Amino acid sequence: MSDVEPKTHSEPEASDSLTKWDVLMKQPASDSLENESRSSEIDEQKEQTTDSNREKLVERAKLYRKFGKIALCLSKLDEGQRAATEATNTTGEALNDPEDVQADALITQIENTLKDVDKSLSKQIDYSIINHKQINTKDALEHELQSGTSIPELDIRFDKDGKPWISHSPRAGARFFFSKPIHTLSSKEVAEYGQRLSLEDGLGIVGQYMKDNPNHKVVLELKELGPSADTRKTYLESVKTLLVQSNLIDAAIFATLSPSILKSTHDVFPNNSKILNGGICPIISYDLADKSLKGDEKDQEFAMKAPNLELFFSNSAEITERADGYGKQTGYLWTRLPKETVDTLAKLNKNGNSGAASLTLVNKFANILDKFSPKTAQKIREHYAEQLDRLGIKKQVAISKKNPAENLQKTVAQMGKDTILYSDTSPGEWAVDLPEKSEQE
Repeated sequence: MSDVEPKTHSEPEASDSLTKWDVLMKQPASDSLENESRSSEIDEQKEQTTDSNREKLVERAKLYRKFGKIALCLSKLDEGQRAATEATNTTGEALNDPEDVQADALITQIENTLKDVDKSLSKQIDYSIINHKQINTKDALEHELQSGTSIPELDIRFDKDGKPWISHSPRAGARFFFSKPIHTLSSKEVAEYGQRLSLEDGLGIVGQYMKDNPNHKVVLELKELGPSADTRKTYLESVKTLLVQSNLIDAAIFATLSPSILKSTHDVFPNNSKILNGGICPIISYDLADKSLKGDEKDQEFAMKAPNLELFFSNSAEITERADGYGKQTGYLWTRLPKETVDTLAKLNKNGNSGAASLTLVNKFANILDKFSPKTAQKIREHYAEQLDRLGIKKQVAISKKNPAENLQKTVAQMGKDTILYSDTSPGEWAVDLPEKSEQE
């Protein structure tokens, strides 16, 4: 019989126990703590990123606060924030879950609506839709931009000191018969009226939207350039300085009723797109292209003058130098376009910019015919579009306020895809649903 009793179970050695503890407990514990710390940091970063994105969305939404559902969403967000602040001040508790859920839904709605804003801005550029609503004040300009306007048109007039102001009316105040013409007032006097926005301030506002979307543009319609041709270059150089300061020199499109002003503008801004506004008279200018290209012996021009209005008719192949629209509203009727104007506009198109002439009166006449003879109306639109095509210049047409999207599509279909369109209704929201330009026939 042995003196040593057999072991019925194994006893671990001290060294084995320490080794197993290290392997099984120490390393996993370290990983667990580190992972938990990392997870907390990631969650915090995600929360900060989400908050940052929300702030950016809300700030951008404020730029377009007059557009569609954005105004309502911002209003509800403000209400929710006020309620949350009041609850926190009263009970010390933050928003409850339902209010958080509502805020998330509003942010999502804002994000989706901003996508519509981007779509609208893009289509306005693609279709060359210019907001033609009368803008005279800071509030009016901001309202149009906040409504999603991509290309506002600003009428420019100069005071007697040579400072440019945004004003559709030649007078400084809102009351036509009780205010004075801008060109008779000093810069200080115009400012004291408080109803006109300086071009410098207006370009500053547009410039803010260029930062958000570099495709924004601005049309400057030069109603006049001083009392004589001698002041034009000086006045245009002052406009150029303001455009450079606001970083809008490449975004500017110039429009004018006067071929002589267009020529002077082209001398200072040779690479900017230009539009000859005014009216190409339907019917009596039926051979517009041939007359403009060849000329004839019956060059005629005359003006009808009233105290605050001047209407100028021209069948001349030459550009008349005159103080167009100085202190007045000047309208034009063309039975043909001056050859030098045609050459300037055509050259712009060849160089990749836009040179266009107005067919607005033609389209308005066709709109009347549409009611009882749509085929005749279509024939007139197509004929005048063909005349300008033969001259190598683009068309500018004002579309009617009623059903603007439908009217736009009809105009583009009958006058061509390169037509520049003036709209008297804010295009922001109705431009969203326009078909892609490539689909428009």
